[in-house]
Amino acid sequence: MKSSLTFVIFIVILLSACTKTQQEQKAILSQDVSTLTQIQVVTLYFQAWNSKQYDIMYSLISDGFKQIEPTAKSFDGFKAYMDKFYETANGVSVIDVQTQYENDKEAGVNYKIEIIGKDGAKKDFESVYTLKKRSNGWKLIHPYGQNIDTT
Repeated sequence: MKSSLTFVIFIVILLSACTKTQQEQKAILSQDVSTLTQIQVVTLYFQAWNSKQYDIMYSLISDGFKQIEPTAKSFDGFKAYMDKFYETANGVSVIDVQTQYENDKEAGVNYKIEIIGKDGAKKDFESVYTLKKRSNGWKLIHPYGQNIDTT
């Protein structure tokens, strides 16, 4: 009887934690990304990627990049491109994000992430994102691929 009660309490706590996480994700969805700092943009980009919230990721990419990158010209194309990541990986998590340089119009942000493979293996990856200040907030001008928004 005691173990059944413990199990029920565990399930209630687990469900409560899951509900809180879903509520936090909904708060991110409704957040105005134009008010985010450069570090928050990069962090949110990876968090959204990990939870497959492609609409949030897409909102953090510059319009110029969307025009020159074939996989980002439409949201559906972007989503299809990002979904391919999950063919070989289970997720991505942020290890560290730091500003390398910044001025009123541009910022460089160092990031280090961990990619979790389908086999559970973890691989660290680090690089720098360049962001430009646009009228609708800080935007990634080169989130992936070879194309860079130079506008």
